[in-house]
This record gives sequence, structure tokens and C-alpha cells, in this order.
Amino acid sequence: MTPRPEHCQSYCHPDDDEESAVSPAQLKCCAGCKKVWYCSKVCQQADWRRHIFHCNPKRPIGTAYYLSRACEEGLLPVHTQTRKDFGFEKTEELLGAHAQHKLLGLFYGVFAYLDVSEKEVQRWQAEGRMVEEVKAAYARLAPRDRGEFYEWFLAHPYVLDGAPADPQAAQEVTRRAGGDAIRRAWMMSGGSPDDSLETIERSIHALPRQVQAVHYFYRLLMFEVHPAPTAYHQWITFGFVAALRQADELPIGQAYSDLIFKRCTFAEFRTAYLSGTILALAEAYGVSFSNANTLPATTRGLRDVLAESPRRFKTVWYLKQYIDEVLCADSDPPPRPHKSISTDYGFGNCKNAEETKLLEELYTKYFVHAGADPLELHKACIAGELMKYLGEFVKLKPKTEKYKRLLRNSYPMPSRGELQGKLIYCICFETRPER
Repeated sequence: MTPRPEHCQSYCHPDDDEESAVSPAQLKCCAGCKKVWYCSKVCQQADWRRHIFHCNPKRPIGTAYYLSRACEEGLLPVHTQTRKDFGFEKTEELLGAHAQHKLLGLFYGVFAYLDVSEKEVQRWQAEGRMVEEVKAAYARLAPRDRGEFYEWFLAHPYVLDGAPADPQAAQEVTRRAGGDAIRRAWMMSGGSPDDSLETIERSIHALPRQVQAVHYFYRLLMFEVHPAPTAYHQWITFGFVAALRQADELPIGQAYSDLIFKRCTFAEFRTAYLSGTILALAEAYGVSFSNANTLPATTRGLRDVLAESPRRFKTVWYLKQYIDEVLCADSDPPPRPHKSISTDYGFGNCKNAEETKLLEELYTKYFVHAGADPLELHKACIAGELMKYLGEFVKLKPKTEKYKRLLRNSYPMPSRGELQGKLIYCICFETRPER
């Protein structure tokens, strides 16, 4: 149990209201995780939409909570089932990637202004009544207060009807948007606007693979989105893997857009990418990859990743990518650990799927902890002290003995002298390495 704090850890601020203030002795600890304290049941319920991801819920977290969190952070959801349940995949398929922000704004209004609970929204989805219930909820507002996102929804209610997107329509949208992105990116690299898509693809395919990666990254940004954890190569090589919170991804993506579309040339960016000097290029143009709210550990991690990209990375970044992918994907078959982290971070010690899941949960709890720092985890790994280090952030009892076996690795290696700590790198290939 964490020490009793001085005030409630929910949204209320008793210090600002003498009448509602309670003494520390009156605070009650969350029974689920024994880590946070509240002044009342009301405050605990108000904070649940955030705290559920850090507590120990008895049942799987409903997708409405992932949606609510995305709305609160102002970021598109990446959790696969959430995107399916609430129309984001369908919206992207039929209306394009940018239209997802309209849908996000619609749901933000549902949670923030109409004060609908996650349980209620989950029930709408489960019962197939999303379109009717969203209309009914917004009907409580005066027409002038319903906003542009609701007007957008009235023009496209089918995105929430639960039916799959028409394959032919989706294919046509993808074809048009993809062709436009390919051509625009090609022109930015100095290519002719008159070149056919076949000529463009053939020309890019003839380039070295690391140069191809730059072209593909430009295309992605043309869609006004940035890589997801499932975009294995781009997620790591362009540094998004360093983000410890989804909110930390936003300034990284914005920095790339500012740098690529407003500042540097394609040749400058390509050279910086190949030489590990993207941050230096950004600084030269006055572009920052962080803001006032970015976690310091994210900033340190981003510098570490981009300094060595695109050729090699500390294996802790492959671990982080794997956990990010596990969190956002409900895939069958599920993602598998990269072979480099099987040795360094214990997955190779797992005897069955249950033990693999146990390690996944351990590292997930670590990376969402406020004190998490991948570079410190890297140090613990090469010192052979994974269990000691992780025990400072995650409760290991009553499975201490099992964790002791799972977290054993070949480090430290004192006989290697100066090479110690430099061996757990993995060369990055342009295609996903065999696992």
C-alpha cells in the first residue's frame, strides 16, 4: 500500500474549497490496487475512467474506456477492438484517415459535455443502437450548441451503424488516397508530377531499402497520421517507440510534419535519417520533438533511438515495441516477441503461453508506471538485475520464484570488458526480422 497522501487524488481540489476539504486521515485507499487515495466514492468513480488502466480490474477493460481515454487525451484510439467497435476503422476506410478526428470530436462531446458514462456507451455498442443513442444524447442540447462534429455525423451516420464497410467503396477510397499520397511524396523528393504510379513505384523499389523507408514515411505523413506500434519498422526507426504515453506521440508526429512539410528538403531529411542526425536537423530549423508536458524519459529515449537509427537499437526498444503492439492489438495469432528480447528480457525462458503472458503483464505494468525509463531498464538488463529493478515498480509476490527464473539472462559479462553493455543491440533490417 502506498503512503497516505495529503489530498484526494481525483479531480477535486479540496485545498481550493475549505468547506469540502477533508483531512488526510479521512482518505480511503482504492481496494483494487492499494495505490491511490480518494476522499469519497464520488471522486473514486469520477477518476475510474483513468485509473482503470493502472488498477487491477477483475474483468477485461471495456473498449469504451479506451475510447474515453483517447477522447480525454485528444488522440485517435490505437486499440484495435476499440477502433472496430466505435467506427474508427470504418471511417478511415470510407472517408479517409483525417475524418477520424471528426468522430473523435463527436465522442468527446458524448463524454465531456453530455456526461454519458463509459458503461452506457458500451451498452449502446453491444446492443447495436449507437446511431440512435448518439442522436438522442445530442438532442438534449440546443441546435446551436451541438457543434460541427455532430453536423458531420448527421451527414455520415453509417460509420456507427455496426455494419462492415463496403469492400468496393473502401478499396476505391484507399486507391484514390493512396495514389494521391504516393504522387505528392514523390514530387517532394524531386520526382515529376507526370510520372505514372507504376513508374514511381518501380523507381522507389530500385533505391536502397533505407532510402525507400524515407519515401514510405513521407507517404504516411501525407495521410495526416503517424505510425502505429503495429507498423513495426517505422514505429522504431522514426522514434515513436520512445513515447511512454500516447500523448507523447503527438509532438513527435507534429515535429515531423513541421520539419518535412514546412522546413527542410527531402534530401536534407534523407541525409539526416541515414546519418542519425534527425534531431540536429530539427534543432537547426527550430523544431522541437517535445512540449512542456512530454515526460523527460520520453525525451531521453527519443534522443537515444534517433542517434542510432536506422541501423541498430538497444534491444529494450524492441521490448517496448512488442509491449506497445500487445496493448493495441487484439490479433489472432497474437504478436510474438522479437528474438533479441527472448534472450535479454526473459521470453526465451517461458515454457508456455501462460508464462509469456505473465511477462507481458509485468512489462506492461512497468511501462505505464510514472517512473518508467527504458534506458534505466536497459542498464538493469546488462547488469543482470532485471528482477531487482522491476521489483521497485511492480509487485512480484506471490510469484517471486517464477519471476526469478523468467527474468534470468546472460548478463553481466565481466570478461567482455569494454564490450559489456554494447552487445545487446540488434541490427535493424528493413523487413521485420524472423522471430
